[in-house]
Amino acid sequence: MKIIVDCQGGDFCPQEAVAGALYALAKSKTLSVVLAGVRADIESILSANKYDKSRLEILDAQEVITCDDPPALAVRRKKESSTVKGLRLLKDGGADGMVSSANTGALLIGGTIILGLGEGVTRAAMCPVMPTLNDTHTILVDGGANVDCKVEQLKEFAVMGAAYMREIHGISSPKVGLLNNGAEAEKGNAQTKSAHALLCEADGINFIGNVEAKDFLTGVADVLVTDGFVGNAAMKASEGMGSVLFSLIKRGIMSGGLRAKLGYLMLKPVLRNIKHKMSGDAVGGAVFLGLNKVLVKAHGASKATAFCNAIIKAEDMAERDVPAKIVQGLNK
Repeated sequence: MKIIVDCQGGDFCPQEAVAGALYALAKSKTLSVVLAGVRADIESILSANKYDKSRLEILDAQEVITCDDPPALAVRRKKESSTVKGLRLLKDGGADGMVSSANTGALLIGGTIILGLGEGVTRAAMCPVMPTLNDTHTILVDGGANVDCKVEQLKEFAVMGAAYMREIHGISSPKVGLLNNGAEAEKGNAQTKSAHALLCEADGINFIGNVEAKDFLTGVADVLVTDGFVGNAAMKASEGMGSVLFSLIKRGIMSGGLRAKLGYLMLKPVLRNIKHKMSGDAVGGAVFLGLNKVLVKAHGASKATAFCNAIIKAEDMAERDVPAKIVQGLNK
């Protein structure tokens, strides 16, 4: 499988994107990569590393779409950017998937316009895969791409998320929950009430009902369905809470005297393991579901490990042909 890595646009690009690609090449012997970005910069980084040159190509791209660029305008005008050139190469069959940490809006618009939506898909969704309390994963559909959704699109999101969890995580009948402000069927606004009724009647969806935000990371559902406004707010709230908790623990240890510091030394491996499990780096970013091709969005602040995991995820999705499986699910 050949995966394009957009080496521009992220906070630590191109250095970390290139390093992540080299890590991924070392992990997967079936992988080859195309590094999209300023050739001179990429070659300078590569010169200090050993790698299999037969499995690496460079796609020269002199323009960069930044996080400050208006997404639609940037896709239309910056045709020589690593993001647009990468998407066009992917569309033309020059690769099997793409990973980028660039402007999320530009990726969504560029992916929709250039790659196109799968048959039966009305909206592509950006779907982060969240770690959970019971060492499983939950995919959030949508995590921020579509702030306003029709009820029928929430059903579409359920089908797409379930297809992903079946193919990538091997769950034969993924549990689908609707993120809501109460577990009871009558709770919520007009949209969630209608969506609840529609999902209850849907064939082929293992709908378990409403899921409250307090169970966001417990693993009660394999797929959490919501619009992008609520999904993004819930995701950012959980990320912020995790950061605050670790800061409070650190502050308590530093102010707790010798006993607290000795206790920390004993618990340090446990705390490090918990931090690793809850880190977004370990799950390899968010996937865009509903497109004709595999596109994975790495966090803007991704380092090499996060890029590596995102590339491996993109390779896995391409091998299992997840876009086609989503279309099959929608047609059923």
